[in-house]
Amino acid sequence: MPNDDTPTQEVSTGGCLCGHIRFEATGEPYDPHVCACPHCARLSGGPLMAWVGFRRTAFSWTGPGTPRSYRSWPTMERWSCSVCSTPLGAAADGEEYLGICVSALDNGSEITPVGHSFRHNTPAWLPPIPSTQPPP
Repeated sequence: MPNDDTPTQEVSTGGCLCGHIRFEATGEPYDPHVCACPHCARLSGGPLMAWVGFRRTAFSWTGPGTPRSYRSWPTMERWSCSVCSTPLGAAADGEEYLGICVSALDNGSEITPVGHSFRHNTPAWLPPIPSTQPPP
């Protein structure tokens, strides 16, 4: 029987559009941010993509399928579903954290970005995300 004094860790779940890929991450999400680099814009089909990090050691693919992998840089692996092509995440070789696409999370609407990478690539018509504004 579990001890009632034991703190429970946050569990985040998600997957692709068709349900072929599912994942689970335990622990607090890290560095939620948006990115407007050319890779993220092309992958998302929009002007930017939202990301959140999780420790590699606290992340697992739970099935039923496994994601396909694509190296967009020699040291960067990106994952997507081989059935419906949903972008799922990315990781740099040797890094402690991996990035998960906020759109692939079941609770993605609860994530608020606090950073904005490649801000200079963001179209002028897209208003800045208030939580990512640099200090005056």
